Amino acid sequence: MSNRFFATVALALSAAACGSSDGASSGAATDLRVTLGGQYDAYAHQDTLSGQTAQAVSAGVRKLELFDDAGGVWSLSDASPGNLSVSYSATEPTTLATLAPAQVRAGHYVKARLVQDWSRFEIDASLHEGPTTTPGRLRVLMATSEAAEVDGQSLEQGQYRHVFVGAGADRSWDGVAPVAEHSTTAEAEAFDESGQWAVYFPVDLQVPGAVTGTLSFGVNLHHAFRWSDLGNPGYAAGVYDLAPPLYEPVEQFGGNRFDAELVTR
Repeated sequence: MSNRFFATVALALSAAACGSSDGASSGAATDLRVTLGGQYDAYAHQDTLSGQTAQAVSAGVRKLELFDDAGGVWSLSDASPGNLSVSYSATEPTTLATLAPAQVRAGHYVKARLVQDWSRFEIDASLHEGPTTTPGRLRVLMATSEAAEVDGQSLEQGQYRHVFVGAGADRSWDGVAPVAEHSTTAEAEAFDESGQWAVYFPVDLQVPGAVTGTLSFGVNLHHAFRWSDLGNPGYAAGVYDLAPPLYEPVEQFGGNRFDAELVTR
């Protein structure tokens, strides 16, 4: 078994491939709304790993920026030194910012940078304690940036809290694990930039000046929690097994794809 759970789960929600599209819609708008949400349509994974779709997924987003093809930077949202709690609901995307037309920076944008302070999610899991196996739910909270504000507290980078809830076996663990200085998933890569965990992903987005409407970012999370099954006694294929402090190796928990869409009004 392995404790690689922590190093890989730091990729939560942000490391993903990215596409974009432009569109138009009728109706009046006086500003540009920037949103971030989840997408759960089927995704064709090209690996042999086991996977499941995490539930109750949320994250603390400190900053979101776009880079244009001339090297210019447009800051879409900046909650520093705090963060905005983002729910990755498919039906209720979170509004990160509302920008007046004068704040819109026209350009052809080719890359995005998202600073994430923490991630939280739930998965189905089986807890192994000696000869006993208990199916249940694992709830995870992990700070990916330094001084991550969550639930009214400031967490250090790498600090985690796990809660397992199962029939007759409610357990909790906490601690601190190192966050990788550099990690990759699909078409994205993440860096620890002096304590800020920054994820870069490609976009292809044409933005006119003084535009109004909605600029939405969506991350596909279909079976995005992926791990390697181990053949230990009592373990089952396709089930996430743990016996803390040891876990089946998590190979990915980043989105499968990031989409950016500009709908003008």
